[in-house]
Amino acid sequence: MNTIRLVLYQQPLGIRMPHCHAEEIRSYRPHFVCFPEYFFVNKRLGNHGQTPHNQQRQLERMRTMSRCLDTIVIGGTMPELDGGALYNTSFVFSSGSLLGFYRKQHLFFAEEGKITPGNGYKTFTAHGVTFGILICADVFHDTSFLAMKQMGAKIIFVPTFSLKRSELPEEKFKRDNDIFVRGAILSDAVIAKVCGVKSEYRDFLQARSLIADKNGVLYRVQPDEEDSGMIIKYEIGI
Repeated sequence: MNTIRLVLYQQPLGIRMPHCHAEEIRSYRPHFVCFPEYFFVNKRLGNHGQTPHNQQRQLERMRTMSRCLDTIVIGGTMPELDGGALYNTSFVFSSGSLLGFYRKQHLFFAEEGKITPGNGYKTFTAHGVTFGILICADVFHDTSFLAMKQMGAKIIFVPTFSLKRSELPEEKFKRDNDIFVRGAILSDAVIAKVCGVKSEYRDFLQARSLIADKNGVLYRVQPDEEDSGMIIKYEIGI
């Protein structure tokens, strides 16, 4: 069994990582750092806008983070331009080198007509662990988790854009079980979800990051912490 250290970077979208955060993460020596959906955006362009120049800048940010933190960076997501189409894409870097990318397949309603769906699931291997990525609305489809199981994923990272809801904690916890614990059972994998925190840029978000396996929720951000930026550090045996 491998002991894996994870960091979930629950912070506002589009910010620059401050040096104090980088030092805190580096001192933990994580194997993986995962960012929220649409974290790597230019706020002037918006979630569904991109230019070739900005795209290269954002990719270089991820590359530099992975090298400086000496870790695997699951780059949340960013708008990706390719062949005239715009995708919602998670890029993966290992200590400065690109491992690959995954394009979101199941779109949120606000993305429809702007974002092109991806056309295949992917897994990656690092530190002796096979891991996959599902992005936000991908988790509403059992086929996503079943594909991860078939491909041998032991950890599934889920960068998410979570809209604020008026609901009781019991309703939140039930949804965690219905989606993420169920997904862990279907995939036989650990699920690590990370959300962005509300800010002036996006003030309608709730940050409900969590980690779950087939036995239940291992860690969750509590309802009174959903507006809080935090660096979530978690160690797990895989």
